[in-house]
Amino acid sequence: MTAHFPVTPASNPPPSQANLLEARNLSKAYGPVTVLSDVSFDVPARSVVTLVGENGAGKSTVFNILSGLTRPDRGTITFAGQPFRPDSHRAAVRLGVTRVFQEQSLVHNVPVYENLLIGEEARYARFGQWVDRKAMVRAARRIVETAGLDVDVERRTGDYDFSTRQSIEIARACLTPTLIRGVGEPLILLDEPTSALDRRDEDTFFDLVREVRKYGSLLFVSHRMAEVLDISDVIYVLKDGALAARLRPDETDEHHLHGLMVGRERARDYYYEARQHRELPPRAGLRAEGIRAAAGASEVTLEVRPGEILGIGGLLDSGKSELGKAIAGVRAPVGGTVALKDGAPQAPDIRRSARAGLGYIPAERLVEGIIPAFPVAWNFSIGSGCDLFSTRAGFWRRGAERRAAHRHIEALAVRSARPETPMHRLSGGNQQKVVLARWLERRPEVLVLDNPTRGVDAGAKQEIYRVLRDLTDQGVAIVLITDELLELIGLSNRILIMQRGAVVADVPAPADAKPSEQDLVALMLPGAASSSEQVEITT
Repeated sequence: MTAHFPVTPASNPPPSQANLLEARNLSKAYGPVTVLSDVSFDVPARSVVTLVGENGAGKSTVFNILSGLTRPDRGTITFAGQPFRPDSHRAAVRLGVTRVFQEQSLVHNVPVYENLLIGEEARYARFGQWVDRKAMVRAARRIVETAGLDVDVERRTGDYDFSTRQSIEIARACLTPTLIRGVGEPLILLDEPTSALDRRDEDTFFDLVREVRKYGSLLFVSHRMAEVLDISDVIYVLKDGALAARLRPDETDEHHLHGLMVGRERARDYYYEARQHRELPPRAGLRAEGIRAAAGASEVTLEVRPGEILGIGGLLDSGKSELGKAIAGVRAPVGGTVALKDGAPQAPDIRRSARAGLGYIPAERLVEGIIPAFPVAWNFSIGSGCDLFSTRAGFWRRGAERRAAHRHIEALAVRSARPETPMHRLSGGNQQKVVLARWLERRPEVLVLDNPTRGVDAGAKQEIYRVLRDLTDQGVAIVLITDELLELIGLSNRILIMQRGAVVADVPAPADAKPSEQDLVALMLPGAASSSEQVEITT
């Protein structure tokens, strides 16, 4: 592809006397698969540098090398003018490099202050016998106050919602190097930090980035091109394990970046809206009646027709993810029934629903979706162990499992994957494709998807959107729960808006008259709507 803007050759970053970190010719292979090839880049002092690229382009491998989780096969790194080759994550942290991982790494059943100061307990030990918890609480309060978080550090971490937990993790990575360890110029590695933040916490995050930038540097990975262009001083584009370009934000735009990442311009019909079904059959593919996801939640009744995508949106505390789990029977609801096609209404149960043709993809991939240490084939077949891949006598059909896994790896373009590859070797987006393949193999009639493209690059997102449209062409009914407003709008036939466990609006979203982001945000805010009557929106 011919670039539309001037590009500094990626292989030769300009020399600088003010680089906090310099990486030269980093290379890494796992067996026959090369994941990094002679990658060189700089992180200037007190700057925000962004790495962008498709899932599997090598971004996570760069972060793993910098955070001491893996060693490069070749290449050198200097940090603060000294050779940098940490042999563990703890060693990298001691030297001043901290990281926010793509998937949360907090311990839910301990207080917030213990998570903020995990690994720093020795600083608060007295006489080698006891820990001064009051001193830890004071230090933790200083961190959350500096970060602008409204958090009680003595409260159990798991009591907070997903977005607040992500903010806690970001605060830990950004502020403990300076406030606790006294590092003068830290480097913060941020791997998709905003993918789990709601809009309120995003503002706090960007304020924190601006504050940290006064004395430290940040290396940032994001698939949200708008925020990349807004926050970055320098952008490096990775493609197939090599650097494709080095750019300044004023030299590029979203479409150009997408073209550099995937080798083609982003399609204008990104959500395949032209394929959205206008005429739907009268019968329901799924009907949920009187579902109460939790005590205190309102009863929710909804139906989805074959070939329809019903979007569900709301703030992170709206209860939309809890509703998805209740409908699928992943978590038993307080009350209500679900019927699939012509089946009788029953209390939701994931085992029974899966056998009847329902699939479910969770939002928290590492916690609920995969077992990272197990191979791709096992993670793919885990939803079909009782029927598709075992005989009546209970013998495992390993050959059938391997052939099916290989077929889906090819069909979904799961990068750097073989059936025997451990899941933790795959990027987040490719892990998500394996989770999707798990249910595609079962030929579902209903799919409940909770943030199915979280942590997925623009090219892989478009592949997933194409698969969803293919499924609707086959008559699959889809419930799409997502925090991505454009995704919610672009894919859905109708959109339910939730507040605090109740559906407050039913918004039509035909292909030729989509609601705007502003329309939906207004409905998500408390007090914006009081009933689930259909909302007429002029577009």
